[in-house]
Parts: sequence; structure tokens; C-alpha cells
Amino acid sequence: MSTASLNPYVVTCAGGVENLLLEEIQTLGGQKCEVVPGAVHCLADLETAYRLCLWSRLGSRVLRTLSHFSAGDSDDLYEQATMLPWSDHIDENGTMAVQCAVAQDEKENSHYLALKLKDAIVDRFTRNQKQRPSIQKTRPDVMIFLFRAAGKATISIDFSGAPLHLRGYRTEAGQAPLKETLAAAVVAAAGVNSEGVGQIVDPMCGSGTLLVEAAMVIGDIAPGLGRDYFGFQRWKQHDEELWQSLQKEAQERRTLGMSKAWPALRGYDADKEVVRVAINNVQRAGLFGKIHIERRELAQFTLPKNDAESGVILCNPPYGERLGQGDQLMYLYRCMGRTFGQHCAGWKTAIISNGIEFLDTMGLEQLETIRLYNGPIRCYLRLSNVPVDTKAILPIAHALSLRDASVEGEGADFSNRLKKNFRKLAKWIKKNDIASYRLYDADMPEYNVAVDWYDGYFHVQEYKAPKTIDEKKAAHRLSIAVDALSATFGVNKRYVFVKTRSKQKGKTQYQKLNSDSKLYEVAEHGPRLLLNFHDYLDTGLFLDHRPMRLWVQQNAKGKRFLNLYAYTGTASVHAAWGGAKHTTTVDMSNTYVDWARSNLLLNGFSEEAHKIERADCGIWLMKCQEQYDLIFMDPPTFSNSKKMGKHMDIQDDHLRLIELAMKRLEHGGTLVFSNNYRKFELDERVSRNFKVEEITKLSIGLDFDRGKPIHRCWLIEHL
Repeated sequence: MSTASLNPYVVTCAGGVENLLLEEIQTLGGQKCEVVPGAVHCLADLETAYRLCLWSRLGSRVLRTLSHFSAGDSDDLYEQATMLPWSDHIDENGTMAVQCAVAQDEKENSHYLALKLKDAIVDRFTRNQKQRPSIQKTRPDVMIFLFRAAGKATISIDFSGAPLHLRGYRTEAGQAPLKETLAAAVVAAAGVNSEGVGQIVDPMCGSGTLLVEAAMVIGDIAPGLGRDYFGFQRWKQHDEELWQSLQKEAQERRTLGMSKAWPALRGYDADKEVVRVAINNVQRAGLFGKIHIERRELAQFTLPKNDAESGVILCNPPYGERLGQGDQLMYLYRCMGRTFGQHCAGWKTAIISNGIEFLDTMGLEQLETIRLYNGPIRCYLRLSNVPVDTKAILPIAHALSLRDASVEGEGADFSNRLKKNFRKLAKWIKKNDIASYRLYDADMPEYNVAVDWYDGYFHVQEYKAPKTIDEKKAAHRLSIAVDALSATFGVNKRYVFVKTRSKQKGKTQYQKLNSDSKLYEVAEHGPRLLLNFHDYLDTGLFLDHRPMRLWVQQNAKGKRFLNLYAYTGTASVHAAWGGAKHTTTVDMSNTYVDWARSNLLLNGFSEEAHKIERADCGIWLMKCQEQYDLIFMDPPTFSNSKKMGKHMDIQDDHLRLIELAMKRLEHGGTLVFSNNYRKFELDERVSRNFKVEEITKLSIGLDFDRGKPIHRCWLIEHL
């Protein structure tokens, strides 16, 4: 390359990609490169400039600088622009367009400056040639680009014509897509072409951009090969012979690259429509047969077994800022970390997200974090390794066990009762793989508490003592109970949460106690569920319904599942885990709807297949037109929420609710109806109009088998 043939160029890019772009430009032949925010300046001859347009995976535009000068105002710009030899670049009978970008501190409007430059070019032509080029905003012969900053103007010819991320294969996109150039940056940082990489997987592939960009690297495919327009093709100094030779070379390299051995490339997504778009994009890119795309949720993530292969995970998970779910997405990232630990130990990951705190929750071995910009959204590209030792990622069962040491003094009797109860439950717990259960429930009058074990945490609820009992004495008894509980099982007190339960009526029945908002994970027959031990009397998981959640999980496969009065959506999670075709979760509370969404995300289930509705269940049922195969309905005993319009009493209203639910139940389907009103009587008309089976005894576990049932439960079907 002779020095005389070199000209200055500016290759723009997304913020944060500059160093990757620098390496790419140097590889393609650029000289004397200089990195500036959002771009790389370089010197290049015409062949290198063409190569940049054809082969740059990371650049947004390739700008050939014509002039750089001081311009105090628009009049200075006009005067100096009229001095440039425009006829060397644009034919007088051709077409042109002018674009302008200005620095944030510039006072003059970019549109006005573009018009001023256009006037200067036109006036130069009419003064010398008597004819002038026409203005054509789309695909002009020459695109002129003006950049104004710090009192200086840079005028360039845009060799790219249209942004280089427009490769030609993505005519459709999913929700909030990643630009091809930024996807290429993720691919470049991940090193997909490294020796030994046998699989490349995107578990939330969207429109397939990351996988297509990875395939282009693997197959040595020029990203510009699918474009039919560049900004230099009708430029007066264009060398068509040179351009054709470079295209021919790129075609030959593509043919050779497609014929070599490839790693397996797979993409999964939960959205059926997005999967269709991704498959079409792969086909348009000429990569049919090289990339496998299928509909699959994160919860269903799996890989063909090949222990000898290492792999790379590329992923652009949903952004809360893009899709409106905010901090709930943290639970999706937790699920990703667990999933990768189960299936991809030893692999490398490249994950781009707008929340560094989301990335931190995954538990992977961090290698590098690069700050990038996806349009105006600040993002972080996290490069990590999935640990070979997955103990840090995968959840550990927290089985309760007795300590050898005995409790002496005031708490001895309470400790002994705890031991007796635990020994009674121990075989049942082990046989049924139960992680959370009730251990004690006011068995002794002097210790009027309920003690629940939640997979690593004790939850102690004190039944508020009557006014005849001295408060200090009651507090002392509670303190003794907590000390004895901690000592009996060797559980640190920081994992023991204590609340006082008084009789709840009306508006106080779901009153918030605190605003800690911290949620804890527990396991239950496969799924993981979120509990709040601080803010409410109830934790978010009714232990007495554990057998029915398992029943739902075991009977949901292939079925359309509806969860009414869903609370925190745990039954929906179990239905999804059991293979439900889709689920619908309905509750009136914003808090519980958000909680249900978090529970689904924590287990890798998306709203594409698992809808969540915030509504009064009675009104929702009257409007609903869909049919379901399995319905779970566990209404509260009483509610007078303002959102309902009128109060609900389960004894008075259950017939109406059951009849509405049965209208939505497919023939051959089952409604599970339950409530915890101790005096409840099922209306005889239910048994007259439908097939009814009471399963209360089967729906209550050994830990709640304490005389009068804590709830009653029925299976209801059409006659």
C-alpha cells in the first residue's frame, strides 16, 4: 500500500465497541488508527475502504473524510464548503443527500446545518456547471455526512450509504432486537472461532441475530455480501473492477467456509412467532442447515449429550428497561445461572444485559465486563466461565436434623415436643421428598406458636396472647421458644423469622407488616419458589396446599391450566413444571401478580406460554372466552377489597364462582375447588349439577393432620 494512495476515514460504532473495532480495522488493513469515543479514525487506500464496507462486522458507517476545518457558524460552513471540488465526487446529473450530526453542546440545529451544506454544494455546481445534482433521500448516488463539534466541521462521503448493521437478512425482528453490529461485538468478545468449541447456544435467541453473526464468523462470510447497496457504488471515483474482485474473493471464501466442519449452533425461544422470524432470518442469511432453531423455554433447556465438547453460550436476555419487568428479571438470571450449571459446566458465556446486578446474580466465574450501548441503553457484556464445580450455582437441599445436645431449663419441654414431632414426621419427609412442612402448631398451651420449616429457614408465628396474659411474660415465653428451636436443630437464629399473628378482619387481613421486600428461595418437588418472611403474616406459600400443588404438577401435562385467586402463582409454577400446555394466573393484587411473575421467571417460564392477569376473578370469569382442561380455585374466606366493587363471602358466593368456572372447563376436565373456612358447607346444587368428589383427607399432609382439617377440597367435573 503506497502512502500516496492513503486517505483519511472514520469508522463509527456503538459506544464500548471501539477497541474491538480497532482490532478489526487493523486486520483489514487500516493504518495509523486512533480510537475516539464512538469511532476509530484510520488511513486506508481504496481497496481497504471497500474491504471495511464489505467485511466490517462491528462498524456502523465508513466515512471518507473530504475536509476538516474550523467553522464558527453556519455562514463559515457555507463559505468553506463551496470551495470543495464537489464535481470530483458527484455527477451534475446525479443524486445526493446530506445528513448531519452535532455534538450535544452545539447550539445550531443539525437539520439547519444539513440544509446549509446542501445549499453550498448546489451553489458550487450551478456556479461552475450550470446544472446541479438532485436531492434523493433514499439510496442517493452520494451521501454527504457532516459532523459539527467544538467549532469544527468534518465533511465526509458515507461509503456505507446505509448503516452497516443492515446486512440484508433481518427483514423481521422480535421485540426489542439487538443490532447486528452489537451482536457481532458479543460474538467477537466470546471467541466463537476458538479451537475446541463444539457447540454454540443461545437459550433466548429472539430473531436469531447472535447465532447468525456467529455463523458468519465461523463460515468466513462477509457481512456485507448480502447487501445490494453501498454509498460508493455511484461515486465518481468508484473502481468497479476492484469492487467486483473483492466480492468474488468474498464469495469464494464463503463457499470454502460453508464446506468445512462446523460446531453445532442452536437457538431456543419461548415465543412461537419469534421462532418463526428467527428461522426466516437464518434462511435469508443462507444458513439453513447450519443453525437449528426451535421453540423451547429456559425451563426446558437441554443439549445433546457430548461430554467431549466445550461450548459457548451467547445470550441477550430481556431488558427490564425494554420490556417493562424491571427487577423481576433478576429471578430469570438466577434461573439462567442454575440452568447453565446443570447442562454447561466448563463452558464460556457472553451475556449482554442492561443490569450489572442481574449478571452478578448468576453465580458464574467472571472473566471480563465490557460496557456497551444498545442505542441509548447502557449495557454490560459479561464474559464468564460456567464453573466445573457447580456447587456455587446449583441449589442445595437443606434437610433438617436434630442435634445430639439436649436443651436444659425452661425450654426443655418445648424442645422435647419438637423432637417428638420431628421423629414422627422424619420417615414421611424422606419418603415424599418434602422440603417444607409444619413442625409444631400450638401443641402446648404455654407455647402458643406455629413452627414451619421452609427448606433452610424457620418461620415462627406466635398466636397473639389474650389481654389477660401479661405481655412481658408472653414475650419471655416466645424468646425461650426461639432459643430452644435454634438449639434443638442447630439452626442459626438469623435463619429464624418470628411474627405475631392476631385475628385478621376486613382490610387488615393482608396488611403489610414491614417493607423489607427481600425474597428467599425454597425448593418444592422440583420448582423453586420465592418467600417473604418479613413483610406479611403469610410467607407466599401455603404449606397445607403442598399435596394439591404436587397433584396439579402430576396431572397438568399437556393441559390448559387456569389458576384463580392465584396468590403468588405457585400452583401455576407446578402446572408449568409438570408440562402444562399453557397456564393462566389470575389475581386481583398487584403485589401477588408481580410475585407470581417472579416465581415463573425463577423457574424459566415466560409469559408467552404462561399468562398473568390482574383482575377480580369473578368478573374475569364472566368475560373469559377460553376453555381450560384443569382449573385450580382456592378463594379467600372473605374479601372486601375496593377493587372488587363489592365484598365476597365464600359461603354465600361459592355456587356462583363454581358455576362460572365450570363454564370455562372443557368436558373431561377437572376443577379443583378448595377453601379454608372451617364452617364451610358445599351447596347441594353443586353436587346435583356436577360430578363432585371430596378429597379433603387426600389433600392434607401428615404435618397438618391435626383433627379438624385446615381446609376442605373437592374435584368437580361435568356430568
